[in-house]
Amino acid sequence: MVYLKVAYNGREFHGSQYQPNVRTVEGDILQTLEKEGIKAINYGFLSRTDRGVSALSNILRIETEEDLNIKKLTHLLEDIWIYGKSNKDIKFPLTKTYRYYLFDNEYDESLISKGLSLFHGNHDFFSFSKYNGIDQTRRTIETSYRKEGPVYILEFKGNGFLWQMIRRIVGAVVAFAKGNLSENEIVSALNGEITINANPFPADYLLLYKIETSSEMYYDDYVIRALKRRFNELLTDFSARSFLEKDSLEFMRETEKLINRD
Repeated sequence: MVYLKVAYNGREFHGSQYQPNVRTVEGDILQTLEKEGIKAINYGFLSRTDRGVSALSNILRIETEEDLNIKKLTHLLEDIWIYGKSNKDIKFPLTKTYRYYLFDNEYDESLISKGLSLFHGNHDFFSFSKYNGIDQTRRTIETSYRKEGPVYILEFKGNGFLWQMIRRIVGAVVAFAKGNLSENEIVSALNGEITINANPFPADYLLLYKIETSSEMYYDDYVIRALKRRFNELLTDFSARSFLEKDSLEFMRETEKLINRD
């Protein structure tokens, strides 16, 4: 059994788990292994992510008789970087950290802080997840946040999360900040006393930031440098595009003034 530490750009995939006829992270890795003549007997990510969700530190478990060259595999893959490897068993449970990047749409920060704090601790998250056959919906999580410029970085830490749980919590926090959901409604739902429909926020802004494990990992410097270069390219592109969009918006505002003047 080998454990691979994997980063990927979730916007390019229909989720981490293998699905026929669509591009997934597992699917791309398995296809690459097959082309190299390597058979995966058993496999699976320790944390499944939905379509659009990215990861910096997911862990893929693969049972194979072959030795895996993670540098070569990463070179053959696109939008996926395998930068760590361990042949030692991983102890459970694992602590997972997710971050959601929420743009500040003129929210009251005190209400964002208050709303997020309601989800800290041990609660029943049935109303804040999408049902997929799991009846045990009580989880214990830690919540925190920081604000950088116009973005709230909401952090969620725990041993396990339900399907769409974080994105629905974010939706509920924003609804609370807007006055569309009361503290009593959230608390009652978390106590399992009532059921509410919390709408999920977009997956593109959710990141599996880290999975903590005590197992020793071998890290490949080449892959890490390649990953850093890619993030620098994305950041540069984002910065340029942000100015482009800003100028475009300003141009349309000025044009709108001319129309209104007529």
